[in-house]
Amino acid sequence: MNNKLFRRSVTAVAVASTLAFPALAQDNTDDQNKIEQIEVTGSRLSRASMETPVPVTVLGRDDIVQTGAINVAQVLNMSPVAIAGSDQSNSAFSTTTVGLNTTELRNMGAARTLVLVNGQRFVSGVDPSTGYAVDLNAIPTVMIERIEILKSASSAVYGSDAVAGVVNIITRKDFDGVEVNAQTGISGQHDRQTQNINLTTGKDWADGNAWFSFGIDNDEGLKSTDRSFSAVDRAILLDDDGNEYVGDVLSSYPSQGRITTDNNSYNGDGTEYSGGFNRASARQLVTPLERRYVAAEIRQDLESDLSVFGSVHWNSAETQGSTIEPTPFNIGEDLWMNHRVEQPIDGLSVNSPLVPDLLRQNLQAEGIENLNETTFVRRMSEFGQRSTDVTRDTLRIATGFNYDINYNWTWDTYMTWGRTNQEQLNGGQVNTDRARLALDVVEDGNGNLVCADPIARMQGCVPLNLFGENSVSPEAVDYISTPAKATGTAEQFVVQSVVSGDLPIEMAGGFVGLAGGLEYREEKGTYSPGDLAQTGASSTNLSEPTDGRYDTKDIFVETRLPVLMNLSVDLAARYSDHSATGSATTWNLGTEYEPVDGFKLRASAATAIRTPNISDLYSGAGETFAAVSDPCVDVTASTTGNIAENCRSIASVDNRIQNDGSFTLTQAEAQGTGGMIGGNPNVKEETADTYSLGAIWQVTDELSATVDYYNIEVEDAIAITGRSTVLQRCYSVNPDNFDASCNDQVFRSSDGVLVDVDSSSSNENIISTSGVDLELNYRKTIADGQFSADLIWNYIDEYSIESIYDGSVENYEGEITTPNHRANLNLAYSLNDLSFSWRMRYWDSAKDSMNGYNYNFTNYAPLEEFNNVGSVTYHDISARYFMNDNYEFSVGVRNAFDKKPPMLPQGTVSGGTGINTASEAYDVTGRYYFAGVTMRF
Repeated sequence: MNNKLFRRSVTAVAVASTLAFPALAQDNTDDQNKIEQIEVTGSRLSRASMETPVPVTVLGRDDIVQTGAINVAQVLNMSPVAIAGSDQSNSAFSTTTVGLNTTELRNMGAARTLVLVNGQRFVSGVDPSTGYAVDLNAIPTVMIERIEILKSASSAVYGSDAVAGVVNIITRKDFDGVEVNAQTGISGQHDRQTQNINLTTGKDWADGNAWFSFGIDNDEGLKSTDRSFSAVDRAILLDDDGNEYVGDVLSSYPSQGRITTDNNSYNGDGTEYSGGFNRASARQLVTPLERRYVAAEIRQDLESDLSVFGSVHWNSAETQGSTIEPTPFNIGEDLWMNHRVEQPIDGLSVNSPLVPDLLRQNLQAEGIENLNETTFVRRMSEFGQRSTDVTRDTLRIATGFNYDINYNWTWDTYMTWGRTNQEQLNGGQVNTDRARLALDVVEDGNGNLVCADPIARMQGCVPLNLFGENSVSPEAVDYISTPAKATGTAEQFVVQSVVSGDLPIEMAGGFVGLAGGLEYREEKGTYSPGDLAQTGASSTNLSEPTDGRYDTKDIFVETRLPVLMNLSVDLAARYSDHSATGSATTWNLGTEYEPVDGFKLRASAATAIRTPNISDLYSGAGETFAAVSDPCVDVTASTTGNIAENCRSIASVDNRIQNDGSFTLTQAEAQGTGGMIGGNPNVKEETADTYSLGAIWQVTDELSATVDYYNIEVEDAIAITGRSTVLQRCYSVNPDNFDASCNDQVFRSSDGVLVDVDSSSSNENIISTSGVDLELNYRKTIADGQFSADLIWNYIDEYSIESIYDGSVENYEGEITTPNHRANLNLAYSLNDLSFSWRMRYWDSAKDSMNGYNYNFTNYAPLEEFNNVGSVTYHDISARYFMNDNYEFSVGVRNAFDKKPPMLPQGTVSGGTGINTASEAYDVTGRYYFAGVTMRF
């Protein structure tokens, strides 16, 4: 019998036992000999049990069935050890990440959490201009046997990105027979229907196995208007007594248009401004998602000591019909004052035949002769909602062999190639070049208005009337509207070869184990926005293409020293040569000590790295309009210091100081600063120092416990440099070294107003976090049935970010996405063919912002009462019935008591755009029912 295949076959049994009790040294010698050695996440060395010097949490197949989840992201993110990076709610407003489902450990970002499938890397599912993360949509839940979560840095074992830990998804293997899975679900409000059906068939033979699987999952999603808390744009306001309350706030970009002067606001037809637009009316609360997959694998023993395998996996995740509100159009900024346009126009005269008489009279009464002297904005409702249709196709091929060199040494080699193609089509966009032509109109002599440019008329140009609701004609929509198409590709190639076994060196606790190997990894990424997006000729943000690649060559070694029968030491080291950042070395050190039977101490220390990804290094710049702080504001002729002197050296700024006494900005000028943000080929790797200290205790035959303290500090953490920071650093230098363009990153208008401030990724911060993990497992036979209680609890003691630039430290522990306490308690009882479970998910009370970054919409002061959010507990109930060996039925309800999410509207730090809450923390769907059946033949 092939020893390696046997060792793998018993891994599932060993994991199942750890779900009941942490693995400890066993007294039964026969059992030890029978199990031999297994491999566990966090080590390339085989060992006799699932125990490791670092904490590992295992989520079994029962966890998937009990939650009724059709996406592995739901399973992970409902556990206290993980949190959603991107989900179907917090990404609903994004055009590039919409529909993604990613996860992260320790709240440290998806890029710092390494996701493996069967111990092997999986290709990124994010477009390379945006980031790097495995899209969990690409891994069907029906194929998952268990999920092993290594809650510690492990770069020495697995390479870059394993800073916060490792999520290793183990798929089902050696399938024999036919299995059909079907499930449907619906919310308590009769919406967000889900359906999934999967078929798997496989066959065992004497020296091999092959299986084939395919399936379809569909999640119909939710509109923001489907729930009362997200149906309207809301913000925190102050009443007359200064008390905070939640009020409706409408967008100041209305469908009828808004023309604002220094003294008045008018509708597009010239009447007094009458109100704004409810953006929530067009937004998604949960993005719809449809997935299709096909997977197959074959394993074959060629000789008694040589086996080979090959697998192919294809997945398509489609988001169709995701919408947000129609395009907000700032005619002045988008058409008249856009310095990126080769031939901007000077505005629109109030004498244009497009301007209604009443509006013309009102503006002329204020001495205004051109609309570029006003703020002219409008919601382009006639062009329809902005829609995003995204398809992400992932293809992954893996192959390799396992060779038993002798009874003691094994040689494992594998190769994986993966590719994710993203195709995206955005609707509701406006061609700004054509809009400029359509606003320049003349009379044709017959009383009709036509475009002044004859070539444009030949191309279909018709006048664009923006003055009033539904004033844009269908012909103008046809001429000016434009689809925005973008495509992206992420590609990964990995080859790894490992030799492992026992050295002929025996210590008091046994023979010394050793593993060593080589790895080559290549990552490629491209992203191509549409032509108009690249030139800035559409209402979507200007975006440049991305094209980059890098490779890394690694050599690694790991050893286990059984110093005593009750004391062992694990050591690992890896040397990496990265084509973009150079060489780096990481190491792991772990130890286990069992002073008495049933009680074990463990400790680990490690260094880890995250090398910059394609986005960090090579992302094409994309446009942003996030607020910036101009360092020249309030500078006068007498203000001293480097900043003031540098500001006055700019003629346009100094002219304003001389005329006004100080450099001041209007609200429109202060909020109108655009800019570009992109990658930086000079970014270096992050480095992390981590350690953990814990204990495993078999308290009684029925009760076991593990507790672990962890501490992680990431230095040179990669982040986008804040644009205000770019300005501060530039303007605070000695005046002799001052460059007004800030190395071509800053552009001011002739009035001294910041028009654009550009930035890029860089090594910016030090991130520190620490806390405690506790797991309790209790098993008891009651009335001929099996009762179990499992508790997983996480406590965050510290989460802080320190700026490398100025040394300032901000603490985030106790905020909504980093609560002090999270816990799951799962109670289950099985009797004969029936089993029941009751899962309680606890999210601690928290603050929206510990640092005063939220604000009310009345005087813009930080929130007080609404800065505090109470704790939430969700209850999930499920039942399963096994009808002989062929049929399994399951029913359940999530959020059984229909707990509503807390209100986190505009102005809060944690609230997601368009959903008025934080979907990473709180259930946005409400009570949800599901039922499923599994048939085996």
